Amino acid sequence: MYPNIQRNPWQVQRDVIRALLIREMKTRFGKWRLGYAWVLLEPAMHILVLATIFSLLGREFYPGIPTMLFMLGGIAPFICFSSCFGKGVAAVESNRGLFNYRQLRPFDTVLTRVLLEFAIYLFSLLALLVILAWFGVTAEFNDFLLLVLINLLFFGFCLGVSLTMCVVGEKFPEVAKFAPMIVRPLYFISGVFFSLEQVPEEYHGYLSWNPLLHMIELTREGLFASYHGMFANLPYLAASSLSVLAFGLVVYRSQWRDLVRSQ
Repeated sequence: MYPNIQRNPWQVQRDVIRALLIREMKTRFGKWRLGYAWVLLEPAMHILVLATIFSLLGREFYPGIPTMLFMLGGIAPFICFSSCFGKGVAAVESNRGLFNYRQLRPFDTVLTRVLLEFAIYLFSLLALLVILAWFGVTAEFNDFLLLVLINLLFFGFCLGVSLTMCVVGEKFPEVAKFAPMIVRPLYFISGVFFSLEQVPEEYHGYLSWNPLLHMIELTREGLFASYHGMFANLPYLAASSLSVLAFGLVVYRSQWRDLVRSQ
């Protein structure tokens, strides 16, 4: 007979997340011929298109920072946020059959998706920095600890958004159709292809409400020694991230039983 092995809740949670991660990776990459290469191809294509356009216009974004690196500092985190937003909307519907297992809750599926997107984001950022450096496209590195801090805050922000959209997407299924329309305008006001100091100061008050803008500005400040995000606000990013995470947890906590019952 096999021994009766008792697992504590943390071990059960760990095994659930591990199994969901494997399932998500197979679902996301297994059906594509390019497979895991798409992790690098998506941000790389964004960078090449934007860098080509602005190179033809003869524009240099920031002294001491090559255009491709400047773009990478904005595109990589924005793709991560966009994916977390979209995946959160469909988290319940696409995993509905799994909720028959009492160990698994909608929170687990959302957390797994955010963990996977965040791992993809960090891997693609590092890999593309190395590839560009191999081709001679480099800039002096600045602050590793700042990058760690803002990415922890960014993870909390993305998790809070995904939890909120998980509930909204289940309560209002039509939101899934409008999700891309909600995210797309953010692409143009989040500093993906501009620095806030290049924008006329009278518009700063409006743009500075966007936490993603501060995230991208601080990411570039952490990556590049010559970049000075004078208008980026770390306390505002921290307050926004923690507030969004708390809101997402409260909304999920109040609705999670309905999410399970809705199947």
